[in-house]
Amino acid sequence: MDMTMIDVTAAIASEGDDVMIFGPELPITELAKQMETIPYEILTGVSERVKRVFFKEGN
Repeated sequence: MDMTMIDVTAAIASEGDDVMIFGPELPITELAKQMETIPYEILTGVSERVKRVFFKEGN
């Protein structure tokens, strides 16, 4: 079973709300620093069952 737990104690959140783990407001590099790890470890820890959306920038 794939499961992730996120502590939202300090956030205003309710069951069913969308949450962003990393993104424009929280770059994965900052998240990795807070977790005392590297971005690669975070990304490879996400199960392949999680949907991925890829964007191509530039030309």
